[in-house]
Amino acid sequence: MISFRQQTIVVVGNGMVGLRFCEQLIAFDELKRYRIVTFCEEARAAYDRVGLSNFFAHRDAEKLMLARKEWYESVGIELHLGDRAIQIDRERKTVKSLKGIGITYDKLIMATGSYPFVPPVPGIQKRGIFVYRTIEDLEHIIAYSRNAKSCAVIGGGLLGLEAAKAAFDLGLQTHVIEYNNRLMPRQLDEAG
Repeated sequence: MISFRQQTIVVVGNGMVGLRFCEQLIAFDELKRYRIVTFCEEARAAYDRVGLSNFFAHRDAEKLMLARKEWYESVGIELHLGDRAIQIDRERKTVKSLKGIGITYDKLIMATGSYPFVPPVPGIQKRGIFVYRTIEDLEHIIAYSRNAKSCAVIGGGLLGLEAAKAAFDLGLQTHVIEYNNRLMPRQLDEAG
């Protein structure tokens, strides 16, 4: 029988990429050589961010879930929901979380995803200004829209236009503000 020391793999981020990495490692790790620990700053496990706009239609976060907590348990992944990794010591090979959990790792996977660009303009921190990234963001937009008549969406790219459509569907008079001279400037050229 071959003897080996189980290695700890820490995955920082539990979005679509972090989940996919975990799925692939589980599939290829027939000898159970790896202990997987993942930190997710959100209160729910990985969900489909690409389909986030669908949330406005059904308002059911469960329909967007890519893996349930039970799946993580069944494959032996240690999942820390609502607990952001806040400190990485590369020399000591440790990760510390917001809740004070410290894990020593053999390999570290950074799968933190992206964050929306928020322009540094006066008033950006005021009430009624939202980003469009998480289910919680969308829940806040829906709640706020109940007492609003109009909105402005900053950015006329794909996600900005999705946000504008969602705001329109919420019954808001919707305005799109785009820096460039056309919508979807990264996807379309002038002729498009």
